[in-house]
Amino acid sequence: MNFSVCKAWMQKHPRWTIAASSLLWAFCYPPFPLGWLSFIVLAPAFIATQSLRPRQAFTAWFTGGMLYNLVMYWWIYNVIKVGPAFAIGGGLVLLILFLSLFNGLIGLAFRYSLRHPFLLITFPIAWAGLEVARATGEMSFPWNDFGYALGHNLHLIQITSLFGVYGLSALLIAANLFLFQAARSEKKKSWIVAWIISPLILLAFGAISLKRDSNDLNNKAPKIKISLIQPAIPQTKKWSEEYFNEIMGKTLRTIAGLRNDFAPVAGSDLVVLAETAVPDFLRTRPEIIDTFSNRAYNLNASIVVGALDYVPDKKPWREYLFYNSAFLFHPKEAEHIDQYSKLRLVPFSEKLPFQGVFPILNYVHLGEGDFSPGSDYSIWGDSIHYAPSICYEIIYPSFAREAKKAGAQFLVNITNDGWFGKSNGPYEHANIARFRSVETGLPVARCSNAGVSVFYDAWGRDLGHTALMDSTVLQRNLPVPNRQTFYARFGAIIDGFFLAALGLWILALITVFVRAKVLHYSS
Repeated sequence: MNFSVCKAWMQKHPRWTIAASSLLWAFCYPPFPLGWLSFIVLAPAFIATQSLRPRQAFTAWFTGGMLYNLVMYWWIYNVIKVGPAFAIGGGLVLLILFLSLFNGLIGLAFRYSLRHPFLLITFPIAWAGLEVARATGEMSFPWNDFGYALGHNLHLIQITSLFGVYGLSALLIAANLFLFQAARSEKKKSWIVAWIISPLILLAFGAISLKRDSNDLNNKAPKIKISLIQPAIPQTKKWSEEYFNEIMGKTLRTIAGLRNDFAPVAGSDLVVLAETAVPDFLRTRPEIIDTFSNRAYNLNASIVVGALDYVPDKKPWREYLFYNSAFLFHPKEAEHIDQYSKLRLVPFSEKLPFQGVFPILNYVHLGEGDFSPGSDYSIWGDSIHYAPSICYEIIYPSFAREAKKAGAQFLVNITNDGWFGKSNGPYEHANIARFRSVETGLPVARCSNAGVSVFYDAWGRDLGHTALMDSTVLQRNLPVPNRQTFYARFGAIIDGFFLAALGLWILALITVFVRAKVLHYSS
């Protein structure tokens, strides 16, 4: 079947083409090994969209978006095992519908962009701007940026040290547009050459970034020995009071390394436990506080522990403020415990959006957590400084950038992906963390209750990771080089550029649309 026959079939069956393209797109992301398809996966959808009217383009891309988002987020369904089935199942459906709106709007925008060369040429930058917009505000959920599809290939993602994951997304869209232009242009060879050059540029830049000097920097860099504790507590037991002693017992036994295949925790500078490793309000458990204070002293190591906290509040709708927090126990200061409370909360899971704007929402309860955000970043550590982050916060490029500006030399991310069972969700989350390393030059130590726990160096190299649901300890000497990146320094400006470009692109799109309507009615 030659190229012209394929093109004819796509345009004859545009809805099937867009649906298949969207479905394959979802399988480009880790843990699936199809990231290389991201250079071509949307080209068929672009070709098919030509034969549709704008309203049809929106509907086809929206339908394809539901397939795409179902593959990307079906794992949220696992939360039903430990939560109200109706609320969680309904929330998942609404989430998929909401996110699919973005797919529909992308199809609609692309269809209109065909009316003017400027709109088509700048479409990749507008796409990047849309991804920045999705990472902004209280309803932000920037989980599936297109650039994340290349997470399996370390060379191809090094460009994010310049322009972030948003810039990589723009480059991938441009590559797909090169094939689209080849399908409808007489100068097919020129566009195909441009498409071939796209990954070659990324590979060349990656090879330069990962040259031998980076290994030398790691070898000469100061190192910190870190142990990540992964006890693999089943989520069905984690929040049950009757299992609390059993859960803490297993966690402490894991730290002790009583099995032969456990790495020795002794000798660590830092021991890290997952988000809500203590599934309760820490201040209500003085015996647990004493236990970790003693462990820190005996191991001569700092210990990071995830737990909940609360403080009194005098609002009419609540008595207390609740926090999802990380606590730092010091080896030589038993009475002194540092606390960091999560700054960025998951919308509709940890809080309802816009509660600060519309106080009436504080009286609405849909099964979500009632957490409050913390007040500021924390920088911990003595000679080597690090910033704690909790779960979802690692998906924000701006969080890692701001942590670096605050003085962090590496990131500690604690999470509890046990909510999502054996699915693609934990792998997607771990893949996102890798990009923060490349973007900012900050190594990452990521500790998950049930996996994937992983170490990334300052270039995103995987220095060791755990399997899902494996009860173990992962220990590494994490090198902490002083790596500076363009994106870490100018990322706010770059993101602002993409966002402004999106606004100008939409304005140009509206102008083209209005002009077309005026010409239509005047004729």
